[in-house]
Amino acid sequence: MGLYTFVCGLLMLAVLRVPAVAEELFLPSDVVNVAFPEFGDSAGPESDYGLANLRPVEVVREGETDQEIHIVRTPRELRLSRLRERRYEARFQVKLGKVESVYFWLETPSLHGQWRITLSIVSADGSRETVFDRDVSTEVFHYVITPPETTLEFRVSSVEQLLKFSKRFLFTVSPVRFSLWPGFRPTPHRSLWD
Repeated sequence: MGLYTFVCGLLMLAVLRVPAVAEELFLPSDVVNVAFPEFGDSAGPESDYGLANLRPVEVVREGETDQEIHIVRTPRELRLSRLRERRYEARFQVKLGKVESVYFWLETPSLHGQWRITLSIVSADGSRETVFDRDVSTEVFHYVITPPETTLEFRVSSVEQLLKFSKRFLFTVSPVRFSLWPGFRPTPHRSLWD
């Protein structure tokens, strides 16, 4: 009986995992994913996926009532790459528009546990200022205050190194909190304060 339950559990994990393609998810009509369609296909040296978007993350207002929200949501799962002994990481950049803060979260299979995110503001001269460096849980909103029209660099790594399988995740960066739209899926169901 125990072996049968174990095998069924493994099959359920395979079936109920994080969707491999984020475009399968429907966004509200006024939300646009500005990530490159090919973003995440391959990582460069030092596990760098490069720039995720050319159109900036921002809220574009057209008139008094119409607005369009530009987000970056990875079109496919990103994977951690091995940098050196016991160190796995993924790195990418997101271009911002006229925003003063951004919300971000990552989604992973629940088996993957704790993660660490380091977020730096990249200046035009190439200098970096770290504004967020914490262990995070999946499906929890996080936010940072940022200067407008800048580039953010995200470094994502796993806190747990005991598991020997490739860790994968979806990542979203938004100028607003999506809990405003209950029909949006997947919206993290917890906040930083839960």
